[in-house]
Amino acid sequence: MVSFTGATGVYLQYMHTRIKSIQRKAAEAGNGEARFQPSLSLEPQERALSLLLDELDATLDAVAESLEPHRLAGYLYTLARAFSEFYEACPVLKADSDELRENRLALCQLTARTLEQGLGLLGITAPERM
Repeated sequence: MVSFTGATGVYLQYMHTRIKSIQRKAAEAGNGEARFQPSLSLEPQERALSLLLDELDATLDAVAESLEPHRLAGYLYTLARAFSEFYEACPVLKADSDELRENRLALCQLTARTLEQGLGLLGITAPERM
C-alpha cells in the first residue's frame, strides 16, 4: 500500500514529485520555459506520452459514466509508467537543443498537471516533495 513501486498511490505521488524536481532544476538553471515546438520530430517515448496525455478527457468521461474511479487510477498508473519510459529515453535538462529542452519541459509540465488533477479527483494529494 505504501510501496514506491507498482500500482500504488505512493508511486503516483512519487512520480509527481520527480517531475516537480525536474521543473525546479530547470528553473534554477534558467530553463523554466516550457513551450511545445510543433515543428520538432518526436522520439517514440515522447509521442507515446503525448498521446496518453490526450486521453485524459475520454478517461474522465468514462469514469463519470461508469462511476468506476479505478479506471482513473489505472490511467494515472499508465501515465506514470509512460513518463518514466520517456524520462529514461529522452534527456530533459541535458537535451541537445534549447527547443528540444522546452518541448520536453512542456511534456513534464503537462504530465505533472495531469497527475495532480487525477490524484486530486481520487482524493489523494500530489506533493511537491517527498
